[in-house]
Amino acid sequence: MADITITPGQISGILSEAIKHKISVLFAGESGIGKTEETEKTGREKLGAYMDCRLASKEPVDFMGIPKEVNGFTRFITPEFLPNAERDGPTGLFAMDEFGDGPPATLIATQQLILERKIGSYIFPEGWHMCAMMNRKEHGGVNRGLSYALQNRFMHVTVVADSAELQTHFISKGVDPIVTSFLKMHSNLMHKRPEKGTGNWAWPSPRNWERLSAVRQGNPDKSIKFQLYASLVGEGAAAEFTAHEQVADQVPDPERCIKEPKKTMVPEHPSAQYAIAVSLAHWMTPDNMVNVMEYLKRMPAEYSVTSILEARKIKPEIAETEAFGTWAMENVDIVLG
Repeated sequence: MADITITPGQISGILSEAIKHKISVLFAGESGIGKTEETEKTGREKLGAYMDCRLASKEPVDFMGIPKEVNGFTRFITPEFLPNAERDGPTGLFAMDEFGDGPPATLIATQQLILERKIGSYIFPEGWHMCAMMNRKEHGGVNRGLSYALQNRFMHVTVVADSAELQTHFISKGVDPIVTSFLKMHSNLMHKRPEKGTGNWAWPSPRNWERLSAVRQGNPDKSIKFQLYASLVGEGAAAEFTAHEQVADQVPDPERCIKEPKKTMVPEHPSAQYAIAVSLAHWMTPDNMVNVMEYLKRMPAEYSVTSILEARKIKPEIAETEAFGTWAMENVDIVLG
């Protein structure tokens, strides 16, 4: 039977429970979908500190520490990448990334650390917790394999990308609305790892779409813009995005939509409509919500609904306004759904 499957947004809940019961979790999944980001966020929020290491670049001696004679006995100098309560704080999360890519001898060295919370002369701090992340072979990882003994030291969870969840995540992080509107209509390109042997090293992933968004928002020179996009998500996805971009660039200024909701142009193309809906979700506040909704009324219902519901996720206080209450009563099935 396969491991339990979750989305990146559920990592926090799983990890929080594991921390409560002092169980180490191994998160496996495709690269670039947010495993490390969500793990770090949870560690800092729940425990106040986060440290990590990449097992692919570690040797057993890195965990044991360099031996040193002290009063006729051999002691090991604790490596800096391992948590130290005095230096790093009394509580925190220590994550071992690229876990399946670690050399076999290094993986063996981690067994004692994970199970006994000590290795060599080092004792893992009481208030700290451990987890690991990896890409299995089917996810494109090297994955030298884990022994049954090592497998049995973890709670195992497989993380899979979810397009709808990632859309919300992108909007909350301020990813370019043109990018989010493109991925809404091309969800198959949210994460698409190339087949082995194709020679394509650049390919679409949530991580690379965020990078492309940053590049686009930096207004790159038009003569190299496509090359920049292709270097991140590959030529095929870049070509489709560029075509979408040319249409979606017709999006009106959000500030003008708010100031003149009845006069500002509503774009005709669905891509541009979705882009302005996403943009207005970011701009919406309790103070301007009446004007924003006045503009959204002029758009197809699916886009106005998307904008209002996403705005509520970003700013929950919007749900307390009279304007939202009126809209919710008129769309009760959508709100409850």
